Amino acid sequence: MPTPSASVLRQITDADVRRTVRLHLDPRHGTPYWLERDRRMGTNGLEKVQSFQNAVTLLGLTEGADQMHYEEASRRTPLENFVPRSVLGEGGALWAAQTGGTTGPAKHGTWGARYWADILEFSDEFLDLHGVPRNTNWLFVGPMGPHTTGRLVVAFAERRGGMCFSIDLDPRIVKIFGEEGMTAAYDRYVRHIWDQVEEVVRSQDIGVVFCTSRLLDMLPERLGTEPLAGVRAIVHAGTTMEPDAHRELREEVFPGVPVVGMYGTSTTGINWQKPFEAEDGHRVVYVPCRPHVALDVIDEHGAEVPYGEEGRVRVWRLTDDALVPGFLERDRARRVRPYGVAAERYPWPWLGDPYSPEFTEGRRVEGVY
Repeated sequence: MPTPSASVLRQITDADVRRTVRLHLDPRHGTPYWLERDRRMGTNGLEKVQSFQNAVTLLGLTEGADQMHYEEASRRTPLENFVPRSVLGEGGALWAAQTGGTTGPAKHGTWGARYWADILEFSDEFLDLHGVPRNTNWLFVGPMGPHTTGRLVVAFAERRGGMCFSIDLDPRIVKIFGEEGMTAAYDRYVRHIWDQVEEVVRSQDIGVVFCTSRLLDMLPERLGTEPLAGVRAIVHAGTTMEPDAHRELREEVFPGVPVVGMYGTSTTGINWQKPFEAEDGHRVVYVPCRPHVALDVIDEHGAEVPYGEEGRVRVWRLTDDALVPGFLERDRARRVRPYGVAAERYPWPWLGDPYSPEFTEGRRVEGVY
């Protein structure tokens, strides 16, 4: 397993927090939404926030009306309201992204040029750590269009010396099929996805396959392994990957091939699975990609749970183009103390076994995510 000489990731410092707060809460050049919220709540964050703990106490979103206001604004107001005026004035590239819309109308977010460059750099770091080969073609099976993952994967492939073939899918129509009981339409759409995948893998030289966790679960039954005999790495994104499914993929479906997870959303950013070790017990454990993104696991009172305990995932994004101050995700996960070969390299708390209760408990239709 290759080891880059130095990580581009590091701990979040109080200086990082102060810089981000100055950028987004500058009275003249800051971010309209966060400035309005700061006034509405009487926070005075520009003066009072001097550390990450200050940010947790003063800026963190709270469950209920506060978070609902933020979510609705991110769905129904101009995206420029969430970007600092100073960043908009620079004229740099801003990628306008949307979430998958699995919990309601899609939310909007940005990925600025600086953050995009950082993501590509730390993603190369993790792909190399996992042994994902360079100079080979990728196949992406997932949502393109407004969804960030598709654009990211194209960039991964090209940056690492290959081309990216793509099979597009629409997770929103699959969600409708499921919720409205259109079983035949759902089955036909899924079959359509795998028909396209088979055409590509039988005609092209594919070294890396990237798909959603749900589709990866379907792969052995829907396609079999013979068409993918030349694949040298599997990368997946989504939420739930059970240990038994992970073990089956590593030991039976793709023996000896890296199987790598990516966790995040189009608005909050991405995080990568730690390098696989026997000690994992085939559980999927993610390293929050600090200083850009921090993932907390909290209890019902907003306090971090002890290591090894389960709680709700809270996300912080601290980048020039976007501030996400403690968004309360639907997902739950374990808080993991760093261990193994990567513990010293990434010494902050990790995230284990994330899942979405409304999907795993049957209250929503997960579709192809």
